[in-house]
Amino acid sequence: MFAQTHVITTNEVITGIAARPSAAGGEPETLLFHDHGIQVVVGRFDDADATKSDRLLSVSLSNARCPAYEPTSGCVLFAANDAAILQLDRSNAVSLVAGNQFTVRSGSDNSDRCGIDARFLKIAALVPDGKGSVYIADADRIRKLDVASRQVTTLPGTAPPSGTWTGLSYDAAADVLWAATHRAVCVVDDTDRWYGSRSLRLVGGDWQATGFVDGNDRKSRFTSITAIMACADRRLLVLDDTKLRLVGANNIVNTVADVQLQFGTPHCLSVLPQGDLAVGYGALGYVNVISGLQLGPYIPQFRQQQQQQQQHSQALVELHKVLAAQSASPAGELDSAINVRMGGGRKVTFLAHRSVLAARSEYFRRLLDPAGGFADSGEAEVSLADADPEAFSWLLVYMYTDELHMPDELLHPAVELAWRLLMPAECSAKLQARLLAAVTPGSVVSELIWAAQHDMTELVVQLKAYLVRHRKEVVFDKLSELAARFPDMALSLMCELAAAP
Repeated sequence: MFAQTHVITTNEVITGIAARPSAAGGEPETLLFHDHGIQVVVGRFDDADATKSDRLLSVSLSNARCPAYEPTSGCVLFAANDAAILQLDRSNAVSLVAGNQFTVRSGSDNSDRCGIDARFLKIAALVPDGKGSVYIADADRIRKLDVASRQVTTLPGTAPPSGTWTGLSYDAAADVLWAATHRAVCVVDDTDRWYGSRSLRLVGGDWQATGFVDGNDRKSRFTSITAIMACADRRLLVLDDTKLRLVGANNIVNTVADVQLQFGTPHCLSVLPQGDLAVGYGALGYVNVISGLQLGPYIPQFRQQQQQQQQHSQALVELHKVLAAQSASPAGELDSAINVRMGGGRKVTFLAHRSVLAARSEYFRRLLDPAGGFADSGEAEVSLADADPEAFSWLLVYMYTDELHMPDELLHPAVELAWRLLMPAECSAKLQARLLAAVTPGSVVSELIWAAQHDMTELVVQLKAYLVRHRKEVVFDKLSELAARFPDMALSLMCELAAAP
């Protein structure tokens, strides 16, 4: 049984739903495409407190649909009038990526060209792979768009034996491309990666036979597939007419829900930022929000985008290698440098310039000044015995370059160390924003305990706000620990939860 919430989002005809992370690392946004523009929902989609606004697109469009968030560009790509791909950037400006919405390709034309010179016949689905490419279901073939160069190519061997493509989905964890016609579901396999040829491996339904039949790949039948979506554990959710069906292990197909509602037949699927499934209906702008399906985590898709945003130059990588290496020369040979020694299970020594350390850390400024007031102020070598060497190495890179890169697994020790070293507020704010962006309903209570333990007041406030917003999904297994260690905060949190609408 699934909890369902029927939400009227707009009086326009909904043509697509997509989610994107916020520009500043705050609440993700849900974008509802309709006939005349988009509606932006910030916060939980079905929360009365969510911020909703309407925005007209910057250009006149016909039949804008199939929106999908593309993480390497930070844009939402979508199809216009079946024959062009456009993008909505962070400033909500729209620009053409490939094709021409008023000119289609002929059935035999390959049209593998770049940007505005490319031609499409009937775009039915767009799916990014998260690595800079977008797969396109274009009637009788599957095509690939390189986002950076805007080059469009056709994947050889991807013509369906019968019918046309109606859905695509990409499983990034398994590196699997799924494709569907109205009646069949298949995996697009590489047969020759060098020449780019593909083969179609049927995993559900039949290329011609129709029906609603559950079972394995030879017995299952589909009637009218309009959308598919990859889930956790190499499963595939299929919108088949008015039914949600799941292709699971050993290619066994099961019907998991009936989504027929009085206002029409569903036509699109999307995962909302909180992990619920959104089923869109054209008539009257209805969206059916379904919780309870184990779709797999959605937030890591946004984490991937954040990691790509912090892609660092090769020069920075080389600098990190140099700084992280043990010193080949003692600091005494360089009058502007000093050794920083730390433990972390093994003694590691870093060689760094005094001027850099003093300029980017109040702790080091006082430590390196003979009159700084510390017991070991002015020493030729400083020690951070209990600090994490790897976290410090990336903070040291930040001191030199003002560019912050920090692997997720080092965020906690890095936040603690930046606070201890009295580094600039901007550095600590960026690290805490990364922690907040990575939090989930299952981890928020643990993160709240950790932040309170380290007296991170602002982060505590933000985590409490997140917990209240996502209260329906939060796992409260560590609530007793929170109450035991921080009873006043637990009491105030209970009051906020009780007062929440």
